[in-house]
Amino acid sequence: MKHIIIIIFTFLCKTAICQTPEDQYYDFSLHLSEGDAEKAMTIAEKLVPSSTSLTKKQQAIFYFKLARLYEDRKNAQQAISFYERSLKLEPNYYVPHLALGHLYLDHARIISAKAKAEKPSPSTRQRYQTEYKAALRKAIPHLEKAMACDPNDQVLASIKNAYLALDDQSTFNSLDSRIDELNKNCVTVLTEDF
Repeated sequence: MKHIIIIIFTFLCKTAICQTPEDQYYDFSLHLSEGDAEKAMTIAEKLVPSSTSLTKKQQAIFYFKLARLYEDRKNAQQAISFYERSLKLEPNYYVPHLALGHLYLDHARIISAKAKAEKPSPSTRQRYQTEYKAALRKAIPHLEKAMACDPNDQVLASIKNAYLALDDQSTFNSLDSRIDELNKNCVTVLTEDF
């Protein structure tokens, strides 16, 4: 009987019941690297409540990877939440900034398409316009940080189009000075310190 209890306990410990958050974090990363997103998501859901016991760097990496999983699943709200959590821990990591910029732009496009499809009343149109501009305003700082850290024409065009939609050419004209400032301390790859 004693042996059976030991065997059961050993089995349970190997199936994540006895795993530390750090063990779960490494299992999560392993399953992601092996392309098993479902298993990684299952582990992540168990890890989230205790993720603050990970190192700050591990938390930032975990939240970023989890955000990507949610984004791949077309769950923009959860993706945004975890990208923001990652940025709270590593604000200069430009990849979540780029992702957030695009997610907010996507949200603005959805609002615009909805407004065009519905032919709303003037008050509803005004509400849509307010929401649309708010989404653009959320996108811009993230896109600017991404542009500062990894300049490319597509991001620049997105920034320019957002300012045009906001009818804010003067702020767009001062983009270069903001980019120079935002370029300081860019983090392009987030790795653990071993």
